[in-house]
Amino acid sequence: MAAVKVGIPVSLTGQFGTQGRQALAGLQAWADAVNGAGGLRVGNRRHDVAVVHYDDCSLADAAGAAAGRLIHEDRVDLLFGPYSSGLARAVADIAAGAGKVLWNQGGAADEIYGPGRRVVGILSGARSYLAALPKLVREAYPSSAAFGVLRCSDGAFPRLVSEGFENSAVASGFCKVYHREFPSTQADFSGFVQEVLEANPDLLLAVGRIRHDIAIARTLASQPGTARLPKAMAVVATPIDRFRAEMGRAADGFVGPSQWEPPASNAPIPNPCDYFGPAPTHVRATLNRAGFATGVPVDYPMAQCFAAGLVAQRCVEAAGSLEQGLLWAAAGNLDFQTFFGRFKINSESGEQVGRSVNIVQWQLGRKVVIWPPEQAQGKLELYQQARGE
Repeated sequence: MAAVKVGIPVSLTGQFGTQGRQALAGLQAWADAVNGAGGLRVGNRRHDVAVVHYDDCSLADAAGAAAGRLIHEDRVDLLFGPYSSGLARAVADIAAGAGKVLWNQGGAADEIYGPGRRVVGILSGARSYLAALPKLVREAYPSSAAFGVLRCSDGAFPRLVSEGFENSAVASGFCKVYHREFPSTQADFSGFVQEVLEANPDLLLAVGRIRHDIAIARTLASQPGTARLPKAMAVVATPIDRFRAEMGRAADGFVGPSQWEPPASNAPIPNPCDYFGPAPTHVRATLNRAGFATGVPVDYPMAQCFAAGLVAQRCVEAAGSLEQGLLWAAAGNLDFQTFFGRFKINSESGEQVGRSVNIVQWQLGRKVVIWPPEQAQGKLELYQQARGE
């Protein structure tokens, strides 16, 4: 029987290389699990899944070219998007021109969606990333009143994250006392940090690319004494493996959004049919095996790409077909759970509306989920408290 071809432009090199390799490992792990259980059911038949990928070198033009090759030369049945909102947006344009559904596992910007496109969102939107944080800060520190934002001026993602955060902060009664933007070429943040100290916000958000986030956090943490620092500091890269590896114990106190955190144990998923279909029931074990086999750390890009495979699988089974219009209709009608959370999209735009982003904080060397309440492992601690001071 012919295999179902699954294609993905993926960053194996360039600035998103680590996340791209993680995403590819997640997609291949899903394909292996499906094949090991007898194949993907399309109507009354089962088919093996074959993954086809090309390196997009972390460049939007290359991602678009790779998508075109996958669609027109390889004639893939299912097209998955790359990591990064900018790259995903470029691939969405190509997919729309070919009438292809794009299973968007790696981009959180709302510009990826739009009229004439069939983009199925796996991730929560960037505006929701830290919308809950101001309320958490007010609960932990009732007298907090001022906030600041330090963000990259390039790309939609930093803008969208900060817009959602700012709107929530203002609605929660905070006033903005600091706002600065920096170019993507910025490397030294000492001057910006001095400005933050002078503005004296209670709550600070920093968002750029991963290297910016780590450099900003390192500069903040290196200040003599912590009394002058904001009581709560959110850096978007906080949850990822690289942040902890490069920051060490200086990561303590920082807060950030996480699309996914691994389960606390290897306990079986309560309802395997909803979570995996024919795949295994141990999420962590499955991803750990994929990480070990490929030599990449298990982090959210691997999990979200695995989840994208599960979503596409569920839609194929519901549609009984690989016809793109039927898949799009199925995605808009379904509402179900995976290990990644609830899947439900806006049936017109394709944006994810069913799940919430976790907010985590490093506390005394441990990453703790502090929001949403049903998943919380602890409460927000002020920066100094989370460091044991």
